[in-house]
Amino acid sequence: MDRAKSQAREQMTREMRSVVWIVKMLHDFASTGKMNPGKTTNEIVYAPRNDKAFAISGSRTLHYLESPELARPRIKRSAVKEIVLGGGEKHLSPERRLDAVVQSTFDLL
Repeated sequence: MDRAKSQAREQMTREMRSVVWIVKMLHDFASTGKMNPGKTTNEIVYAPRNDKAFAISGSRTLHYLESPELARPRIKRSAVKEIVLGGGEKHLSPERRLDAVVQSTFDLL
Protein backbone atom coordinates (compact mmCIF):
# COMPACT_ATOMS: atom_id res chain seq x y z
CA MET A 1 0.00 0.00 0.00
CA ASP A 2 2.84 2.37 0.80
CA ARG A 3 4.32 1.81 -2.64
CA ALA A 4 0.98 2.25 -4.44
CA LYS A 5 0.22 5.41 -2.46
CA SER A 6 3.50 7.03 -3.52
CA GLN A 7 3.07 6.45 -7.25
CA ALA A 8 1.70 8.76 -9.92
CA ARG A 9 -2.05 8.50 -10.43
CA GLU A 10 -2.07 8.62 -14.25
CA GLN A 11 -1.27 4.94 -14.74
CA MET A 12 -2.44 1.79 -12.95
CA THR A 13 0.68 0.08 -11.63
CA ARG A 14 1.18 -3.47 -10.42
CA GLU A 15 1.17 -2.25 -6.82
CA MET A 16 -2.03 -0.25 -7.27
CA ARG A 17 -3.76 -3.21 -8.91
CA SER A 18 -2.69 -5.43 -6.02
CA VAL A 19 -4.21 -2.99 -3.53
CA VAL A 20 -7.49 -3.00 -5.47
CA TRP A 21 -7.51 -6.80 -5.40
CA ILE A 22 -6.80 -6.92 -1.65
CA VAL A 23 -9.54 -4.39 -0.89
CA LYS A 24 -12.03 -6.32 -3.03
CA MET A 25 -11.14 -9.63 -1.36
CA LEU A 26 -11.44 -8.10 2.12
CA HIS A 27 -14.79 -6.54 1.15
CA ASP A 28 -16.04 -9.90 -0.10
CA PHE A 29 -14.89 -11.61 3.10
CA ALA A 30 -16.47 -8.94 5.31
CA SER A 31 -19.75 -9.12 3.35
CA THR A 32 -20.12 -12.86 2.85
CA GLY A 33 -17.49 -14.59 4.96
CA LYS A 34 -15.88 -15.89 1.75
CA MET A 35 -13.48 -14.68 -0.89
CA ASN A 36 -12.40 -16.01 -4.24
CA PRO A 37 -8.94 -14.65 -5.10
CA GLY A 38 -8.86 -16.31 -8.53
CA LYS A 39 -12.18 -14.80 -9.53
CA THR A 40 -11.17 -11.37 -8.21
CA THR A 41 -7.88 -11.27 -10.10
CA ASN A 42 -9.52 -12.54 -13.29
CA GLU A 43 -12.44 -10.10 -13.20
CA ILE A 44 -10.56 -6.97 -12.15
CA VAL A 45 -7.94 -6.37 -14.82
CA TYR A 46 -6.39 -2.96 -15.38
CA ALA A 47 -3.21 -3.86 -17.21
CA PRO A 48 -1.21 -6.94 -18.17
CA ARG A 49 -0.85 -9.25 -15.18
CA ASN A 50 1.83 -11.63 -14.09
CA ASP A 51 2.41 -13.99 -11.20
CA LYS A 52 4.44 -11.39 -9.31
CA ALA A 53 1.54 -9.08 -8.54
CA PHE A 54 2.17 -9.17 -4.79
CA ALA A 55 5.96 -9.28 -5.01
CA ILE A 56 7.95 -6.51 -3.36
CA SER A 57 11.61 -6.27 -2.42
CA GLY A 58 12.80 -7.17 1.05
CA SER A 59 14.21 -3.72 1.68
CA ARG A 60 10.69 -2.27 1.36
CA THR A 61 9.07 -4.84 3.63
CA LEU A 62 11.74 -5.21 6.30
CA HIS A 63 10.18 -2.70 8.71
CA TYR A 64 6.88 -4.65 8.56
CA LEU A 65 8.69 -7.88 9.40
CA GLU A 66 10.36 -6.63 12.56
CA SER A 67 7.90 -7.99 15.07
CA PRO A 68 8.03 -10.18 18.17
CA GLU A 69 5.77 -12.73 16.42
CA LEU A 70 8.33 -13.30 13.69
CA ALA A 71 11.27 -13.39 16.08
CA ARG A 72 9.45 -15.88 18.34
CA PRO A 73 6.58 -17.46 16.35
CA ARG A 74 3.38 -18.40 18.18
CA ILE A 75 3.39 -21.83 16.58
CA LYS A 76 6.19 -23.92 18.02
CA ARG A 77 8.50 -25.93 15.81
CA SER A 78 7.08 -29.15 17.26
CA ALA A 79 3.55 -28.20 16.13
CA VAL A 80 4.45 -28.43 12.44
CA LYS A 81 4.01 -32.21 12.63
CA GLU A 82 0.47 -31.70 13.92
CA ILE A 83 -0.38 -29.16 11.22
CA VAL A 84 1.05 -31.04 8.24
CA LEU A 85 -0.29 -34.55 8.77
CA GLY A 86 -0.21 -37.72 6.73
CA GLY A 87 2.10 -36.62 3.94
CA GLY A 88 0.63 -33.14 3.59
CA GLU A 89 4.12 -31.80 2.94
CA LYS A 90 3.98 -33.58 -0.43
CA HIS A 91 1.23 -31.17 -1.51
CA LEU A 92 3.31 -28.07 -0.85
CA SER A 93 4.74 -26.04 -3.72
CA PRO A 94 8.48 -26.13 -3.02
CA GLU A 95 9.22 -23.05 -5.10
CA ARG A 96 7.72 -21.02 -2.27
CA ARG A 97 10.12 -20.26 0.54
CA LEU A 98 8.03 -21.51 3.47
CA ASP A 99 6.98 -24.62 1.59
CA ALA A 100 10.58 -25.36 0.68
CA VAL A 101 11.73 -24.98 4.28
CA VAL A 102 9.00 -27.28 5.61
CA GLN A 103 9.58 -29.83 2.90
CA SER A 104 13.36 -29.89 3.22
CA THR A 105 13.78 -29.66 7.01
CA PHE A 106 13.73 -33.33 7.91
CA ASP A 107 13.42 -32.93 11.68
CA LEU A 108 10.25 -30.86 11.32
CA LEU A 109 8.21 -33.76 9.97
